[in-house]
Amino acid sequence: MAAGEEISYVLIRKNVKNINLRVKRDGSVVVSANPCVPKKYIDQFVCSKISFIEKAQARMQQNAKYSIKQQFITGEQIPYLGSSLCLQVNKADIRCVPDWMQQVQQGDITDFSRNERGEAVFCKDGYLYLYAADDSNTEYKQQLYDTWQKIQTGRLCRQISKQYYPVFEKLGVAFPEIKIRKMSSRWGSCVPGRQKITFNSVLLEKPLESIEYVVVHEFSHFIHPNHSQAFYRFVEEILPDWKRRKEGLC
Repeated sequence: MAAGEEISYVLIRKNVKNINLRVKRDGSVVVSANPCVPKKYIDQFVCSKISFIEKAQARMQQNAKYSIKQQFITGEQIPYLGSSLCLQVNKADIRCVPDWMQQVQQGDITDFSRNERGEAVFCKDGYLYLYAADDSNTEYKQQLYDTWQKIQTGRLCRQISKQYYPVFEKLGVAFPEIKIRKMSSRWGSCVPGRQKITFNSVLLEKPLESIEYVVVHEFSHFIHPNHSQAFYRFVEEILPDWKRRKEGLC
């Protein structure tokens, strides 16, 4: 970004204590600030963050460059917990269900979900198995996968939430309602007034330690509903290596 070049950003006025700047996955810059903060001061703040914005936008471009749309065909690599699973696509057969259930009980199959049509998605021996009624329809297989991903992200995030909840329970925080949905620009969001946290279903692709960071980050907003220095000091008390964990989300 050359000297004197204008920086385009979207300004959102809301009741926040600090000026918050975020670079979205499409490279756009979003700034939130209190209505009392002069526009000139916000412009100066954004200009002071040029280096951060450039690095973030370059990272987004790099990610987009190597992002390949999944076709959901056998042999494809599917991102999973910081690594990947080899996809195995099969025609759905409801007669397989009893055998699957037995393997789930034995621990041979994990992350299992199915429906009444005999369609299922699960992990086994380093593979991700997808059984679809229409095994040649990419969009249909995408829907089955997205549903599975949402279910498994919810299971994992609730498990991690229960693991860290005692820290917040001691501070008077009630266990929140947890929602899962696919989001384009954030990994999680917390609404303290509604006692609700929403996590991005795509988190299932990220390393476990990074997912733990997102959970602690969102729970910490019940104590500090902003991104102040006090907020990050609080997060660091729980996760001293939170910066390293956060890098795994890129």
